[in-house]
Amino acid sequence: MNWKYEKGKFNIPGRWLAWSGVLALASAGGWLTYFLALNQPPEPVAVSLQTVQRGNVETTINESGTVELQEQRILKSPKEGAVDRIMVKAGDRVKVGQVLLTLRYPERKIALNNQQLEIEQEELNLARNRQKIIEAQERLTAEEAQLKRLAPLVERGAIALQQAQSQEDAVRQARAALRDAQAETRTSNLKIQSLRLEREVIQQEIQDSIVTAPMNGVVLGVNVQDGDGVELRTNLLTIGDPRKILVKLQLSTLNAVQVRVSQVARVTAIGPKPKTFMGRVQSLYPQALTAEAQKQEGGSQNQSSQPIVPATVVLDTPTRQLLPGSRVNVEIILQQRQNVVLLNTGVIGRSERSPFVWVRDSKNQAQKRPIALGLEGLMNVEVTSGLRAGEQIILPPVESELKPGIPIKTTQK
Repeated sequence: MNWKYEKGKFNIPGRWLAWSGVLALASAGGWLTYFLALNQPPEPVAVSLQTVQRGNVETTINESGTVELQEQRILKSPKEGAVDRIMVKAGDRVKVGQVLLTLRYPERKIALNNQQLEIEQEELNLARNRQKIIEAQERLTAEEAQLKRLAPLVERGAIALQQAQSQEDAVRQARAALRDAQAETRTSNLKIQSLRLEREVIQQEIQDSIVTAPMNGVVLGVNVQDGDGVELRTNLLTIGDPRKILVKLQLSTLNAVQVRVSQVARVTAIGPKPKTFMGRVQSLYPQALTAEAQKQEGGSQNQSSQPIVPATVVLDTPTRQLLPGSRVNVEIILQQRQNVVLLNTGVIGRSERSPFVWVRDSKNQAQKRPIALGLEGLMNVEVTSGLRAGEQIILPPVESELKPGIPIKTTQK
């Protein structure tokens, strides 16, 4: 075939040659563009830097508790009766032995008066019996003296034997009268002793109607009013010693196994602008209590259906800002490290075998640095090796992923 130009048109061989050249140039340009794009340095990633600081890290458990005063006691009615008079009100300071409340037992006062009258009557009888003893002793002495004078006269026959026998009868009668007087005196003594014991019982019953403060303290609450009838062991008043503030806790069994006596605790009031007070774990019950055991131990109305372990925290210093009976938050510090290299848990990478952080190298590029961790708290963690205080780490950006060697540019945080 003859490939030639014709008038007004290319011949076929020339047309293919032209298009081949165009395609070759386009292919070469594409490869050049791809090569340049592939070897172009990546765009720097905008990151923030954080300076490594020293600080404290701790692990804690949180529980709620109820504020009490040391030696807090509920004074109960010693028997059935009625409230006669209340001498104090909530908030009053009291001293040991001070009368707080009296109960009304009029029948016991009447019984005490009657008992006193019986004692006085019997004491009069005792005095008369003692006088009888004196008189009987004097009569016996006189009769024995008369019998002694008659004895030699009977021997000389100066008087009849019958007269001497009559005198012997008089001596025997005097001795019998003395014995009777002595017996009556003993009986009176025994009766007086019995009456006095009965009087002491009545006096104790009357004394029980007077409720006194068993210690120096503060009245926390009064549960009755004048005239109220009360049964045996009815709650009357609550008092406590304000020199020490206690917080009663009910720990879950999971938390209780981590708690030890003398561990530091932070107590915070519930409400606006709460204040925190420091204390220590004072006591920890040796076993968990079931709901039934809580009732037997005299648990509060907020009894748990799950086993609990009672514990007590005592504040280091007393305060009037925590009201007895109020609920508070208690944070028990289980472990604590002070003045250690500290990092926020969110900046630590954990996708590899060992934890790491991102740091900036001398070429302004991001690099991974392995670190060793110590005590981990809720929001921060101790770094035991791999970082020093004052060094800077990269805060991983949310919108992009860091890779080793990627250039970075810092932004203000």
